[in-house]
Amino acid sequence: MVKIQKFPQGARVRVKRGDFPLDPAFEGLEGIVVVLHRKQGRRYWVQIDGREGLDAFDESELTPIWSPASIREAGAHQGGSGSDAAS
Repeated sequence: MVKIQKFPQGARVRVKRGDFPLDPAFEGLEGIVVVLHRKQGRRYWVQIDGREGLDAFDESELTPIWSPASIREAGAHQGGSGSDAAS
């Protein structure tokens, strides 16, 4: 079976309570996904804003951070305007 990475490298994420015990100090912190640890399946290494080093989190402990700017940028990569429709 092929594992699809839920959070791609460079994705902005927020730490939340998940399937495993989590240090409460991490809840609500934000950071950037650096890499998926493929041998452990659902483990991601995240660079938390303002902290040195990387922290490992389970996929269930991360939620994507969406902003209006990131949604506009995603649309720009897909052609983005209604004028692209065939006439």
